[in-house]
Order: sequence, then structure tokens, then C-alpha cells
Amino acid sequence: MIARRLPFALLLFAAPAHAEWMSGEQLHETCITAAPVDRAMCLSYVIGVLDGFRDLDRPPKTPLDTSAGQVRDVVVRYLDEHPEQRARQGREVIRAAIVAE
Repeated sequence: MIARRLPFALLLFAAPAHAEWMSGEQLHETCITAAPVDRAMCLSYVIGVLDGFRDLDRPPKTPLDTSAGQVRDVVVRYLDEHPEQRARQGREVIRAAIVAE
């Protein structure tokens, strides 16, 4: 199973870094899967987007003691409760989830 995903994972590292490459639906699927590599990708994506928000004039705030896993859980819960938001870009969903928390 991992061998089949390895070529895909390698493509991710070769692709230009864009926060828009993942939709809310893809983000949700990646975050709720049992596959460790997908869950790690979800966590990395969520935290990468959150770090990217630091350049904004008014970035969404999280408590200082919040773990990366807790942020991921907030995003997953938001997507579970608001399935209509899954059509949005992943970065937009992450921002909305944090602001709504």
C-alpha cells in the first residue's frame, strides 16, 4: 500500500508550493483516513497554511498552548459540521474553522 503512494508523495515534493492545491473535500478525506501517511499530510498541510497566515495583517489566532493535532481536529470537526464548505479551497476552510472556533 505504501509503495503505491510513494510516487504520489514524491510528486508532492517536486510540485511548486501552493496552498490552493487541496480542496476542502480533499482535506477532509486526507484528515479522516486511517492511513498514517495521509494523516501526516493533513497535519502538515493544516499547519503549513496556518503558518502562512502569519503574513496577513490580521491572521486568525489560536491559543499559544494549542497543539498541531488540536488545530487539525478543529478543521475536521468544522468540515464534519459544515459539509457545504468542502467545495472551498483548503486554506479558506482552515481559516473559517479557526475563526469559528
